Amino acid sequence: MKIIYVANSRIPTEKANGFQIVKTCEALSAAGTELELWIPKRFNPIKSDVFSYYGAKTIFGVRKIPVIDLLPLEKFLGPLAGFAESVSFAVSVLFRLPPDGYVVYSRDQFICWFLSFSKIKFVYEIHSFPRHSGWYGRIWRKSYRLVSITEKLKNLLVEKGAAVEKILTAPDGVDLEAFNAIDRPQEELKTELGFSGGDFLIGYVGKFKTLGMEKGIRTMIEALPLLDKVIKMVFVGGKESEIKDYKNVAARFNVSGRCVFIGYQPYAKMIKYIKAMDALAIPFPYNPHYAFYTSPLKLFEYMASGRPIIASDLPSLREILNDKNALFFKPDNADDFARAVKTLKGSDALGYHLSRQALADVKKYTWDARAQNILNFIG
Repeated sequence: MKIIYVANSRIPTEKANGFQIVKTCEALSAAGTELELWIPKRFNPIKSDVFSYYGAKTIFGVRKIPVIDLLPLEKFLGPLAGFAESVSFAVSVLFRLPPDGYVVYSRDQFICWFLSFSKIKFVYEIHSFPRHSGWYGRIWRKSYRLVSITEKLKNLLVEKGAAVEKILTAPDGVDLEAFNAIDRPQEELKTELGFSGGDFLIGYVGKFKTLGMEKGIRTMIEALPLLDKVIKMVFVGGKESEIKDYKNVAARFNVSGRCVFIGYQPYAKMIKYIKAMDALAIPFPYNPHYAFYTSPLKLFEYMASGRPIIASDLPSLREILNDKNALFFKPDNADDFARAVKTLKGSDALGYHLSRQALADVKKYTWDARAQNILNFIG
Protein backbone atom coordinates (compact mmCIF):
# COMPACT_ATOMS: atom_id res chain seq x y z
CA MET A 1 0.00 0.00 0.00
CA LYS A 2 1.12 3.55 -0.75
CA ILE A 3 0.18 6.29 1.71
CA ILE A 4 0.67 10.04 1.49
CA TYR A 5 0.36 11.42 5.02
CA VAL A 6 -0.64 15.09 4.74
CA ALA A 7 -0.01 17.18 7.85
CA ASN A 8 -0.53 20.91 7.95
CA SER A 9 1.81 21.35 10.91
CA ARG A 10 5.17 22.98 11.47
CA ILE A 11 7.34 19.89 11.77
CA PRO A 12 9.58 19.53 13.70
CA THR A 13 7.59 21.18 16.47
CA GLU A 14 7.66 21.21 20.26
CA LYS A 15 3.97 20.27 20.24
CA ALA A 16 2.81 16.70 20.85
CA ASN A 17 0.93 16.50 17.55
CA GLY A 18 4.22 16.57 15.62
CA PHE A 19 5.60 13.66 17.62
CA GLN A 20 2.37 11.69 17.13
CA ILE A 21 2.41 12.30 13.38
CA VAL A 22 6.04 11.25 12.94
CA LYS A 23 5.69 8.13 15.11
CA THR A 24 2.58 7.14 13.15
CA CYS A 25 4.45 7.56 9.86
CA GLU A 26 7.40 5.58 11.18
CA ALA A 27 5.21 2.73 12.40
CA LEU A 28 3.13 2.58 9.19
CA SER A 29 6.35 2.45 7.17
CA ALA A 30 7.84 -0.24 9.40
CA ALA A 31 4.74 -2.33 8.75
CA GLY A 32 5.59 -2.42 5.05
CA THR A 33 3.83 0.68 3.73
CA GLU A 34 5.42 2.96 1.16
CA LEU A 35 4.81 6.29 2.84
CA GLU A 36 5.65 9.94 2.25
CA LEU A 37 4.93 12.70 4.76
CA TRP A 38 3.84 16.00 3.18
CA ILE A 39 4.27 19.07 5.38
CA PRO A 40 4.17 22.81 4.68
CA LYS A 41 7.41 24.60 3.90
CA ARG A 42 7.22 27.11 6.73
CA PHE A 43 9.55 29.26 8.77
CA ASN A 44 10.75 27.05 11.62
CA PRO A 45 13.01 28.08 14.52
CA ILE A 46 13.92 24.40 14.93
CA LYS A 47 16.72 23.69 12.47
CA SER A 48 17.01 19.92 13.02
CA ASP A 49 15.59 17.60 10.38
CA VAL A 50 12.49 15.52 11.11
CA PHE A 51 14.34 12.26 11.75
CA SER A 52 17.06 13.53 14.08
CA TYR A 53 14.67 15.72 16.07
CA TYR A 54 12.27 12.85 16.81
CA GLY A 55 14.81 10.04 16.79
CA ALA A 56 12.84 8.38 13.99
CA LYS A 57 14.15 5.84 11.51
CA THR A 58 14.70 7.16 7.98
CA ILE A 59 12.25 4.71 6.45
CA PHE A 60 9.76 7.16 4.97
CA GLY A 61 10.04 10.23 2.80
CA VAL A 62 9.38 13.83 3.76
CA ARG A 63 8.21 16.37 1.20
CA LYS A 64 7.87 20.08 1.98
CA ILE A 65 5.01 21.76 0.14
CA PRO A 66 5.21 25.50 -0.70
CA VAL A 67 2.73 27.70 1.18
CA ILE A 68 2.01 31.35 1.87
CA ASP A 69 3.51 31.48 5.36
CA LEU A 70 2.20 34.59 7.09
CA LEU A 71 2.12 32.97 10.52
CA PRO A 72 5.22 34.85 11.75
CA LEU A 73 3.05 37.97 11.28
CA GLU A 74 0.03 36.53 13.09
CA LYS A 75 0.36 39.15 15.83
CA PHE A 76 -0.46 41.82 13.23
CA LEU A 77 -2.66 39.91 10.77
CA GLY A 78 -4.71 37.87 13.23
CA PRO A 79 -6.74 34.92 11.84
CA LEU A 80 -5.92 35.94 8.27
CA ALA A 81 -2.39 34.57 8.68
CA GLY A 82 -3.57 31.07 9.58
CA PHE A 83 -6.29 31.11 6.94
CA ALA A 84 -3.85 32.06 4.18
CA GLU A 85 -1.45 29.32 5.21
CA SER A 86 -4.18 26.65 5.42
CA VAL A 87 -5.75 27.50 2.06
CA SER A 88 -2.43 27.77 0.23
CA PHE A 89 -1.28 24.46 1.70
CA ALA A 90 -4.50 22.68 0.72
CA VAL A 91 -4.36 24.03 -2.83
CA SER A 92 -0.66 23.19 -3.18
CA VAL A 93 -1.29 19.64 -1.98
CA LEU A 94 -4.22 19.08 -4.36
CA PHE A 95 -2.22 20.24 -7.36
CA ARG A 96 0.65 17.89 -6.48
CA LEU A 97 -1.24 14.70 -5.65
CA PRO A 98 -0.78 11.94 -8.26
CA PRO A 99 -3.92 10.69 -10.05
CA ASP A 100 -4.24 7.29 -8.33
CA GLY A 101 -2.54 4.34 -6.66
CA TYR A 102 -2.38 5.64 -3.07
CA VAL A 103 -4.37 6.65 0.00
CA VAL A 104 -4.17 10.08 1.64
CA TYR A 105 -4.04 9.91 5.43
CA SER A 106 -4.53 13.07 7.48
CA ARG A 107 -5.68 14.43 10.83
CA ASP A 108 -6.29 17.86 9.27
CA GLN A 109 -9.99 18.53 8.65
CA PHE A 110 -9.32 21.43 6.29
CA ILE A 111 -7.36 19.21 3.90
CA CYS A 112 -9.96 16.47 4.16
CA TRP A 113 -12.76 18.90 3.36
CA PHE A 114 -11.02 19.80 0.08
CA LEU A 115 -10.41 16.11 -0.63
CA SER A 116 -14.11 15.36 -0.13
CA PHE A 117 -14.81 17.11 -3.46
CA SER A 118 -12.40 14.84 -5.31
CA LYS A 119 -12.25 11.15 -6.14
CA ILE A 120 -9.14 10.69 -4.03
CA LYS A 121 -9.36 7.98 -1.38
CA PHE A 122 -8.62 9.54 2.00
CA VAL A 123 -8.58 8.51 5.67
CA TYR A 124 -9.37 11.10 8.32
CA GLU A 125 -7.89 10.59 11.80
CA ILE A 126 -10.14 12.58 14.12
CA HIS A 127 -8.80 14.05 17.38
CA SER A 128 -11.64 16.32 18.48
CA PHE A 129 -15.32 16.89 17.85
CA PRO A 130 -16.43 20.27 16.49
CA ARG A 131 -19.09 22.36 18.17
CA HIS A 132 -20.87 22.88 14.86
CA SER A 133 -20.66 19.54 13.10
CA GLY A 134 -22.64 20.37 9.96
CA TRP A 135 -19.61 21.62 8.02
CA TYR A 136 -17.74 18.41 8.87
CA GLY A 137 -20.52 16.01 7.88
CA ARG A 138 -19.29 15.97 4.31
CA ILE A 139 -15.83 14.83 5.44
CA TRP A 140 -17.28 11.96 7.47
CA ARG A 141 -19.52 10.84 4.60
CA LYS A 142 -16.93 11.09 1.85
CA SER A 143 -13.94 9.67 3.70
CA TYR A 144 -12.85 6.15 2.81
CA ARG A 145 -12.23 5.37 6.48
CA LEU A 146 -12.30 7.26 9.79
CA VAL A 147 -9.83 6.66 12.62
CA SER A 148 -11.00 7.87 16.03
CA ILE A 149 -8.64 8.14 18.98
CA THR A 150 -11.39 7.45 21.56
CA GLU A 151 -14.51 5.33 21.65
CA LYS A 152 -16.57 8.39 22.63
CA LEU A 153 -15.50 10.18 19.45
CA LYS A 154 -16.53 7.13 17.45
CA ASN A 155 -19.95 7.10 19.11
CA LEU A 156 -20.45 10.80 18.37
CA LEU A 157 -19.57 10.23 14.71
CA VAL A 158 -22.14 7.44 14.51
CA GLU A 159 -24.76 9.66 16.18
CA LYS A 160 -24.11 12.26 13.47
CA GLY A 161 -24.65 9.78 10.67
CA ALA A 162 -21.21 8.29 9.97
CA ALA A 163 -21.30 4.59 9.11
CA VAL A 164 -20.06 2.57 12.08
CA GLU A 165 -18.37 0.00 9.84
CA LYS A 166 -15.99 2.63 8.45
CA ILE A 167 -14.73 3.84 11.87
CA LEU A 168 -11.81 2.39 13.80
CA THR A 169 -10.97 3.40 17.37
CA ALA A 170 -7.19 3.61 17.65
CA PRO A 171 -5.81 5.27 20.80
CA ASP A 172 -2.35 6.79 20.68
CA GLY A 173 0.72 4.76 21.56
CA VAL A 174 4.21 4.63 22.98
CA ASP A 175 7.73 3.66 21.94
CA LEU A 176 8.53 0.93 24.46
CA GLU A 177 12.07 0.51 23.12
CA ALA A 178 12.89 4.11 24.05
CA PHE A 179 11.66 3.58 27.62
CA ASN A 180 13.38 0.22 28.01
CA ALA A 181 16.64 1.77 26.80
CA ILE A 182 16.80 3.93 29.93
CA ASP A 183 17.23 1.10 32.41
CA ARG A 184 18.74 2.81 35.44
CA PRO A 185 17.78 2.93 39.12
CA GLN A 186 15.33 5.65 40.08
CA GLU A 187 17.65 7.10 42.73
CA GLU A 188 20.44 7.40 40.18
CA LEU A 189 18.13 9.32 37.83
CA LYS A 190 17.02 11.60 40.67
CA THR A 191 20.62 12.45 41.44
CA GLU A 192 21.51 13.09 37.81
CA LEU A 193 18.53 15.45 37.42
CA GLY A 194 19.30 17.35 40.64
CA PHE A 195 16.58 16.02 42.94
CA SER A 196 16.93 15.01 46.56
CA GLY A 197 16.52 11.33 47.25
CA GLY A 198 14.52 12.13 50.37
CA ASP A 199 11.74 13.93 48.51
CA PHE A 200 8.60 12.20 47.25
CA LEU A 201 8.18 13.56 43.72
CA ILE A 202 4.85 13.87 41.93
CA GLY A 203 5.55 14.54 38.26
CA TYR A 204 3.65 16.12 35.42
CA VAL A 205 5.52 15.84 32.10
CA GLY A 206 4.14 17.40 28.93
CA LYS A 207 2.66 20.58 27.58
CA PHE A 208 1.26 22.88 30.27
CA LYS A 209 -1.71 23.92 28.11
CA THR A 210 -3.58 22.53 25.09
CA LEU A 211 -5.36 24.90 22.71
CA GLY A 212 -5.05 27.52 25.45
CA MET A 213 -6.83 25.28 27.97
CA GLU A 214 -5.52 24.54 31.46
CA LYS A 215 -4.44 20.92 32.04
CA GLY A 216 -4.84 20.68 35.80
CA ILE A 217 -1.46 21.96 36.98
CA ARG A 218 -3.21 24.51 39.17
CA THR A 219 -5.08 21.68 40.94
CA MET A 220 -1.77 19.98 41.74
CA ILE A 221 -0.31 23.19 43.16
CA GLU A 222 -3.44 23.88 45.25
CA ALA A 223 -3.12 20.39 46.78
CA LEU A 224 0.40 20.97 48.13
CA PRO A 225 -0.57 22.83 51.36
CA LEU A 226 -2.62 19.74 52.27
CA LEU A 227 0.35 17.40 51.91
CA ASP A 228 3.46 16.48 53.87
CA LYS A 229 6.41 18.78 53.17
CA VAL A 230 8.57 15.98 51.76
CA ILE A 231 6.14 15.87 48.82
CA LYS A 232 7.16 18.04 45.89
CA MET A 233 5.59 18.66 42.48
CA VAL A 234 7.75 18.58 39.35
CA PHE A 235 6.35 20.14 36.16
CA VAL A 236 8.31 19.49 32.95
CA GLY A 237 7.59 20.82 29.47
CA GLY A 238 6.14 24.31 29.78
CA LYS A 239 6.78 27.50 27.87
CA GLU A 240 8.62 30.31 29.67
CA SER A 241 5.45 32.42 29.93
CA GLU A 242 3.46 29.48 31.34
CA ILE A 243 6.15 28.68 33.88
CA LYS A 244 6.07 32.29 35.04
CA ASP A 245 2.28 32.16 35.48
CA TYR A 246 2.35 28.93 37.49
CA LYS A 247 5.21 30.15 39.65
CA ASN A 248 2.93 33.03 40.61
CA VAL A 249 0.20 30.52 41.52
CA ALA A 250 2.68 28.58 43.66
CA ALA A 251 3.70 31.80 45.39
CA ARG A 252 0.08 32.63 46.22
CA PHE A 253 -0.28 29.25 47.94
CA ASN A 254 3.09 29.68 49.67
CA VAL A 255 4.51 26.48 48.11
CA SER A 256 7.13 27.92 45.75
CA GLY A 257 9.89 25.90 47.40
CA ARG A 258 8.00 22.68 46.76
CA CYS A 259 7.37 23.24 43.06
CA VAL A 260 9.96 22.62 40.36
CA PHE A 261 9.25 24.04 36.89
CA ILE A 262 11.29 22.90 33.90
CA GLY A 263 10.92 23.85 30.25
CA TYR A 264 10.69 21.65 27.18
CA GLN A 265 13.10 18.70 27.13
CA PRO A 266 14.34 16.38 24.35
CA TYR A 267 12.50 13.05 24.25
CA ALA A 268 15.26 10.94 25.82
CA LYS A 269 15.68 13.36 28.73
CA MET A 270 11.91 13.59 29.15
CA ILE A 271 11.90 9.83 29.71
CA LYS A 272 14.53 10.28 32.44
CA TYR A 273 12.32 12.82 34.19
CA ILE A 274 9.32 10.49 34.00
CA LYS A 275 11.30 7.56 35.41
CA ALA A 276 12.79 9.69 38.20
CA MET A 277 9.36 10.44 39.69
CA ASP A 278 7.74 8.57 42.57
CA ALA A 279 4.32 9.05 41.00
CA LEU A 280 2.96 10.65 37.82
CA ALA A 281 -0.13 12.80 37.48
CA ILE A 282 -2.69 13.30 34.71
CA PRO A 283 -4.72 16.05 36.40
CA PHE A 284 -6.95 17.10 33.48
CA PRO A 285 -10.01 19.20 34.32
CA TYR A 286 -13.49 18.15 33.30
CA ASN A 287 -14.47 19.61 29.94
CA PRO A 288 -15.55 17.93 26.66
CA HIS A 289 -12.05 17.92 25.17
CA TYR A 290 -10.37 16.14 28.07
CA ALA A 291 -13.36 14.08 29.15
CA PHE A 292 -14.21 12.58 25.76
CA TYR A 293 -11.78 13.39 22.96
CA THR A 294 -8.23 13.13 24.23
CA SER A 295 -5.81 10.20 24.02
CA PRO A 296 -2.77 11.87 25.60
CA LEU A 297 0.70 10.62 24.74
CA LYS A 298 1.72 11.10 28.38
CA LEU A 299 -0.83 8.48 29.42
CA PHE A 300 0.98 5.71 27.54
CA GLU A 301 4.42 7.08 28.41
CA TYR A 302 3.50 7.07 32.08
CA MET A 303 2.27 3.49 31.81
CA ALA A 304 5.57 2.47 30.19
CA SER A 305 7.64 4.09 32.96
CA GLY A 306 6.97 1.63 35.74
CA ARG A 307 5.80 4.44 38.01
CA PRO A 308 2.29 4.63 39.57
CA ILE A 309 -0.26 6.96 37.97
CA ILE A 310 -2.73 9.35 39.61
CA ALA A 311 -5.37 10.40 37.08
CA SER A 312 -8.51 12.50 36.83
CA ASP A 313 -11.55 10.26 36.72
CA LEU A 314 -12.57 11.02 33.12
CA PRO A 315 -14.28 8.76 30.55
CA SER A 316 -11.47 9.21 27.99
CA LEU A 317 -8.83 8.08 30.48
CA ARG A 318 -11.05 5.24 31.71
CA GLU A 319 -10.94 3.78 28.18
CA ILE A 320 -7.31 2.86 28.91
CA LEU A 321 -6.90 3.06 32.68
CA ASN A 322 -8.82 1.23 35.41
CA ASP A 323 -8.71 0.71 39.16
CA LYS A 324 -6.03 -1.97 38.78
CA ASN A 325 -3.48 0.19 36.94
CA ALA A 326 -4.14 3.72 38.24
CA LEU A 327 -5.44 5.69 41.19
CA PHE A 328 -8.23 8.14 40.34
CA PHE A 329 -9.38 11.43 41.82
CA LYS A 330 -12.24 13.83 41.13
CA PRO A 331 -11.31 16.31 38.36
CA ASP A 332 -10.68 19.93 39.44
CA ASN A 333 -10.66 18.84 43.10
CA ALA A 334 -7.43 19.65 44.97
CA ASP A 335 -8.67 17.97 48.16
CA ASP A 336 -9.30 14.70 46.36
CA PHE A 337 -5.99 14.93 44.53
CA ALA A 338 -4.28 15.32 47.91
CA ARG A 339 -6.19 12.28 49.20
CA ALA A 340 -4.96 10.20 46.26
CA VAL A 341 -1.35 11.31 46.84
CA LYS A 342 -1.57 10.44 50.54
CA THR A 343 -3.05 7.03 49.73
CA LEU A 344 -0.27 6.26 47.27
CA LYS A 345 2.54 7.55 49.47
CA GLY A 346 1.21 5.53 52.39
CA SER A 347 1.37 2.20 50.58
CA ASP A 348 4.41 1.00 48.68
CA ALA A 349 2.52 -2.17 47.82
CA LEU A 350 -0.30 -0.21 46.16
CA GLY A 351 2.14 1.78 44.03
CA TYR A 352 4.00 -1.37 43.05
CA HIS A 353 0.88 -3.26 41.95
CA LEU A 354 -0.59 -0.29 40.05
CA SER A 355 2.65 0.34 38.16
CA ARG A 356 3.25 -3.35 37.35
CA GLN A 357 -0.26 -3.69 35.93
CA ALA A 358 0.11 -0.52 33.86
CA LEU A 359 3.42 -1.80 32.51
CA ALA A 360 1.75 -5.04 31.46
CA ASP A 361 -1.27 -3.30 29.95
CA VAL A 362 0.71 -0.79 27.86
CA LYS A 363 2.28 -3.54 25.74
CA LYS A 364 -0.78 -3.56 23.50
CA TYR A 365 -0.50 0.21 22.91
CA THR A 366 2.74 0.42 20.96
CA TRP A 367 2.98 2.55 17.83
CA ASP A 368 3.66 -0.62 15.83
CA ALA A 369 0.51 -2.34 17.11
CA ARG A 370 -1.53 0.77 16.38
CA ALA A 371 -0.17 1.03 12.83
CA GLN A 372 -0.93 -2.63 12.13
CA ASN A 373 -4.53 -2.17 13.34
CA ILE A 374 -4.92 0.84 11.06
CA LEU A 375 -3.45 -0.94 8.03
CA ASN A 376 -5.64 -3.99 8.60
CA PHE A 377 -8.66 -1.67 8.73
CA ILE A 378 -7.94 0.45 5.67
CA GLY A 379 -6.46 -2.55 3.80
